[in-house]
Amino acid sequence: MNLNSRVLMSGSALIVGAVLALRPAPGLAQQSSAGELQEVIVTATKTGETSLQSTPLAITAFTAEQLAQHAIQNVSGIAGNTPGLQLTDLSGYSQLFIRGVGSNTVYVGSDPSSTINVDGVYQARPLTFTTDFLDVDRVEVLEGPQGTLYGRNSVGGTVNVISRAPSATTTGAVQFSGGNYGEFGAEGYISGPLDDSGILGSLAVSRLTHADYLENVSTGGGLENADHYAVRGQLLFPFGSQTTLLLRGFYAYAADRLGGDPKLLVPDQVPLDDSVLGDYFKVSLNLPSYSTLKQYGFNGELTFRQSDSLTLKSLTAYQAFSDSLGLDADSSSLNILYTTQTPIRQHQFSEELNANGTWDALTYVAGAYYFTENDAEPLFLALPSSGVSDVNIGKVVDETEALYGQAEWHFTPQVSAILGLRYTHESKDYDQSNMWHASGSLDPAEQQAAPVIGPPYFPPPFTVSPSRSSNALTPKFGFNYKPQEDLLAYASVTKGFKSGGFDFGSPTAAYASTGYDPESLWAYELGLKSDWLQHRLRVNVDAFLYHYTNMQVEVFVPPANAITENAATARIEGVELQLLARPLPPLDLYANVAYLHARYTSFPNAYVGDFGTFDASGKALNYAPDWTATLGATYTFDLLGGGRGSEYLGVDYHLQSQEFFTPANDGVGAVSDYPQQQAQYQLLGARAGWTSANNRWNVAIIGLNLTNRQYVTGTVNYGVGVAGRPGDPRTVRGELTFKF
Repeated sequence: MNLNSRVLMSGSALIVGAVLALRPAPGLAQQSSAGELQEVIVTATKTGETSLQSTPLAITAFTAEQLAQHAIQNVSGIAGNTPGLQLTDLSGYSQLFIRGVGSNTVYVGSDPSSTINVDGVYQARPLTFTTDFLDVDRVEVLEGPQGTLYGRNSVGGTVNVISRAPSATTTGAVQFSGGNYGEFGAEGYISGPLDDSGILGSLAVSRLTHADYLENVSTGGGLENADHYAVRGQLLFPFGSQTTLLLRGFYAYAADRLGGDPKLLVPDQVPLDDSVLGDYFKVSLNLPSYSTLKQYGFNGELTFRQSDSLTLKSLTAYQAFSDSLGLDADSSSLNILYTTQTPIRQHQFSEELNANGTWDALTYVAGAYYFTENDAEPLFLALPSSGVSDVNIGKVVDETEALYGQAEWHFTPQVSAILGLRYTHESKDYDQSNMWHASGSLDPAEQQAAPVIGPPYFPPPFTVSPSRSSNALTPKFGFNYKPQEDLLAYASVTKGFKSGGFDFGSPTAAYASTGYDPESLWAYELGLKSDWLQHRLRVNVDAFLYHYTNMQVEVFVPPANAITENAATARIEGVELQLLARPLPPLDLYANVAYLHARYTSFPNAYVGDFGTFDASGKALNYAPDWTATLGATYTFDLLGGGRGSEYLGVDYHLQSQEFFTPANDGVGAVSDYPQQQAQYQLLGARAGWTSANNRWNVAIIGLNLTNRQYVTGTVNYGVGVAGRPGDPRTVRGELTFKF
């Protein structure tokens, strides 16, 4: 047993022991008490609000208060507090992995394997995954395939971000924050009735800036700053006593010097570059990197409550974004590679109709779904020192129609069974032109104006316009047993699938036209949710086994290209444990622990540039560490006395075992310690604050990565050597919040 596993076992046992030592009596809680744990409400099943403890799914939920206390500003922060969830970045594109299931293919023509939904709207492109949270009520991480209710691409699971609904009374808050790296933040919202007609509204705004997290010792300027602002508005119109229309709109802007994978992890024999080798917070790039992302969207949610047993709903959404990216892709001070993507433009439209309700002993939801998007992503790859560039223009129009239904039949108040099925039809129309030009300029216009070059030294230019379509059935079977009010056992068999697509990196017209097929995953789960000791101890356990087939993986194409094909299978098994305890009214303890054993069962033609083609069967999947955990505590006390409010102290400890970023894992053949990996590491966070007696004022100090641990969240190897994306350095911020 390694250090991580010993710490996890000890920490979890300590929490359980602390509560059991104070137990008033054995057994399940039958009555609530003043020190009971908070009940968390979720909407993951699309059948309205349900208690987290009564929902037969593996869910990690974050309330607005928890997001604020842990300074979680976007999905990156969720990943840092959710064992089994990994988030990294490939050239500005987020890569989300849940229980080892994610996608290494991120460009136009591809889709994610784990998804994000904001207010029920699917976020199609990974460029928008890490948009700052604004006016969020809670976040729900649904672990495991959600193919029946959420459809395609939610093979690993989905992250649901739910906004705060407009309130019936006037409420609001204003918060200012500041910290190291010159951080300044301001956000606020106001919500309430607009007039006597019953119309409710809310408006939220945010601003966030900070200086560079990464120092550049060369001429390209610093990296990983932030310059963000956003606005979100909502209007809720009542039409009689049964019908409401909720309209939402948002705009977000982010101008950052994103580095992609800017930190060279191996020497390149350039003295300046090698002088900062090993210091993950210093890089050596001679060219500037940038990203300018603009997003906006609108959606309308029409709800008709026909009766207490039937609700009809329509969710109509349109959203779009544009982005411009520039990256010093060789991760060095050499003039080898520079990528520019401009203008990236995407827009999408979706419509979902569903009905949910009850009939006798039956609880059900049924619906229809339509989605379409238009995505254009040009990529200009310049080789300045060679005087050439590759101009790769990709566009895709995809369309999805689906019908779904899920029903739960209660045989008795204690026993129920779930049956669900989704039928999906999808199509993709893809256009790609790829040609090399005799220009090493960084200006895309100059690259395109230069003469086209080809064989024998460069691939032949090509233009293709292929199409593909596919159908999928994704069922769910479940069985639930609730012997007592505070105990739920469940078992399920579910299927998820990820769309087929086209490979933007294809070297020839033939490969670009062929594309790849969908991948699928069958999941078998057993779970237990329980509250003990008068709701002072919560123990949730979920065990799972996945059979992952037709995996979309990279294989080698001579003379020097890697493309995506359906060429692997995998077996993933694991156990997740969530503990939450309140041994004393002022003390909260928690431990979230995940064990994952994710291995390729067949991958005979894996490809990694440093090794060529090899058999990766038996090796670990990318971004799937065996152990991840977060342990923490919060203690509330009354130091000032006299009704002057309360103070709190909190600590969080995140640990993760060794993680691999390629199928080569630690190496191939006689090679070991291959650098495309991250050794086990730990992160320490802490927080302290004061809240006034009327709960209106709050002052807090929050520190993350207090030991300034250096680590990477992902790696690449297409420049002068292996390079990685560093995790954030130590940050400390102070916050002042006023609520009204």
